[in-house]
Amino acid sequence: MTNKVSIAQGDPIAKMKNLPQHSFGGQPAERRLMLVLLAGFALLTILLDIYSPPVTTFTVFIAYAVIFSLLKLCAREHRSVDRIATQAREYEFTQPLVSIVIPAHNEERVIAMTIKSMLQLDYPSYELLVVDDRSTDQTAAILRTIKMSDDPRFRYFSRPEDSRAGKAASINEALSHTNGKLIAVFDADAQVEPDFLTKMVPYFANPLVGAVQGKKKLINGNQNLLTTCQKNEYYMDHHFQAVRDTVRSAVELRGNGMLLRRTALEELGGLNERAMCEDLDLCTRLHAAGWDLRFAQDALVAEEAPTTLSALFKQRVRWTEGSILRYIDHAPRILFNKKLALRTKLDAVLFIFEFIGPFWLLMENIALVTQWANGTLAPRPLLFAAPAMTVLCLYFIYASFVGIYKEENRSFLKAIQGALMVYFYLTILFVPIVFRLMFKFLKNNERDLSWYKPPRYGAAMK
Repeated sequence: MTNKVSIAQGDPIAKMKNLPQHSFGGQPAERRLMLVLLAGFALLTILLDIYSPPVTTFTVFIAYAVIFSLLKLCAREHRSVDRIATQAREYEFTQPLVSIVIPAHNEERVIAMTIKSMLQLDYPSYELLVVDDRSTDQTAAILRTIKMSDDPRFRYFSRPEDSRAGKAASINEALSHTNGKLIAVFDADAQVEPDFLTKMVPYFANPLVGAVQGKKKLINGNQNLLTTCQKNEYYMDHHFQAVRDTVRSAVELRGNGMLLRRTALEELGGLNERAMCEDLDLCTRLHAAGWDLRFAQDALVAEEAPTTLSALFKQRVRWTEGSILRYIDHAPRILFNKKLALRTKLDAVLFIFEFIGPFWLLMENIALVTQWANGTLAPRPLLFAAPAMTVLCLYFIYASFVGIYKEENRSFLKAIQGALMVYFYLTILFVPIVFRLMFKFLKNNERDLSWYKPPRYGAAMK
């Protein structure tokens, strides 16, 4: 019989129902924001063109990049100091029960391999719960077969047909079926090294840590040109995450391979079942609530990458939309939160500018074309968005180079090739995604909260 534990501060699913209804359904907030952005940046472009202030966007962006780099340099010794400060507590920190939760929906190709990987973990105290979210393939049959092996660590249950669909809802329901003080969440295609939890758990010796994200890698990263681009993109993200962790900025959760403190999750009322990307929404809410998030660079979790352009585009549209929506929902709690460090707010502003920049650039180009058509274009027109976006692109190229250099055995040539590959890959992929979402928000489309996952191939980790 499944042992159920009471959830502190009430049932998380019930608490989620009491949260503010942030633009659920028709997305009026997204549409209003898009109209405000378009009008605001058109007005800003005109005002800057008229008054030409001495401090341009380009100057501000350069200053931000320098400040962020200095923060990283000043924090080089922070990691070693932090390890010394927590060493004694880690020694005293008993190894708590970890509840591994794997939501699954039509995962017949990969679920058996994932369960096998989880049951090979060397951590001494954990339980494994697979949540079958009404699969219509052979997922449930495979789970029944594995259960017959009678491993006491493994359990599963199937959700009823009238349950709310989605990964977040599945994880929230799993909370009442698990006992661990820490909740590890994996995708159904995840594969890990045996020491994954052993490397992740010690971070929670610090009582301020609410979640830890492992380092993701791709199982099929060398399959074709598209997966190689994604592999290099992941290396870039490793650098961003490592920098955020070093300076105690806004480390992000990636959904797969994240370890959560149960009390922190309960404090927030569980995962947001109305979020497009529940992992990004959760990390933003954790930061706003004052919890520290860490990035475990030596704890690896592998997953499969989309191998076709259509599957990749669909995946990244959803990720990008979820990234934008979480700041629409929670921006005031981040930007106007007096308890949050300035570096965390600056990190959020930089992230937001990644999506605002193309809109501003569009408005700037429209202004230039209008001036040219009216014959009023200056010989040397003053540009703001263009140089700012140039600096942003250079920053991405730099991050790609550093990330790839570290991951590819410090090969300078591979780092140069990979950085250029990431730049062209993201330019070709990201710009259409941003403008597609802009028009989607203007059309006032509803959020698609149904299950989404890229195609599974059943590849094994090497």
